[in-house]
Amino acid sequence: MADTALELKIGIDNGEKYSDNQIIDKLQKSELVAELTSNLPEKPLALTWRLICISEIPFSYKLDYTQKLICKVYEKLSTPFGFSLSGDEKMFLPCYNAMIVSALCRLGRANDQQVQSAVEWINTNQPMQKGQKVELPNFNFDKYGGCFKNTPCYIGLAKSVFALRDFKEQTNGTKYDKQLKKGTNYILQHKFFKRLSKDEPITKHITDISFPETYHLNAVELLRFAKKTNLLLHENAADLIDLINKRQNKHGKWKNSFTYKADGYIIFDKDPKESQWTTQIIKQALKV
Repeated sequence: MADTALELKIGIDNGEKYSDNQIIDKLQKSELVAELTSNLPEKPLALTWRLICISEIPFSYKLDYTQKLICKVYEKLSTPFGFSLSGDEKMFLPCYNAMIVSALCRLGRANDQQVQSAVEWINTNQPMQKGQKVELPNFNFDKYGGCFKNTPCYIGLAKSVFALRDFKEQTNGTKYDKQLKKGTNYILQHKFFKRLSKDEPITKHITDISFPETYHLNAVELLRFAKKTNLLLHENAADLIDLINKRQNKHGKWKNSFTYKADGYIIFDKDPKESQWTTQIIKQALKV
């Protein structure tokens, strides 16, 4: 039997309409929502994961908990240039900044100044191609393996492109279209998950079936982006779709191939054999 929050998502994906009372009833009866709202994290990283997870629950912005969580994120992570795990330049990472932007856009907060500042940082500083020199002396990107070397970190680039797309979806703005197009083309050139130099995955976890997202870029995220940008029929998306379809079991469902564990992160699907949330996300994305 599906969790009531998943029932709500499936209904919305199928075009059903719900009253506010019906929405609140399903959220209040959800065991997953109860787990997500059982405590309000204090540490920046835990706040980040909890925000990302709860943003995947339809209409979760209606919960008092979610609004308190957003306030806490703004209090501890927001800076004039975006979202940082340390509240300053020391632990600012493009991938985390982007994931927080996308989560807040899903929660209807795209017009907040904090989100707009983070999006502006992406537009101004995130390389969307190789060989683009970035000089930001107060930031410590090399400490984390190097986000902006001659070849920019693909994870940070892709998640930043997702954030620009999510921001555009919520605001209908065109200000960042040039950067969004450039980043989208870069992802397409890589057939979403492959190196240009040889026919193999860019990173260890990029072919994982996993949901909700983590700092590891995975196939489900890439598929959702392909859907949002109407690229499912593009020839360079064929390998990604084939990869995902091959993971489908005989019952037409998927299971998570990677389980992330971290403070604040909540696993949506407890069944190791079949993942109901992940299956719904993939099926909805594959509708053309």
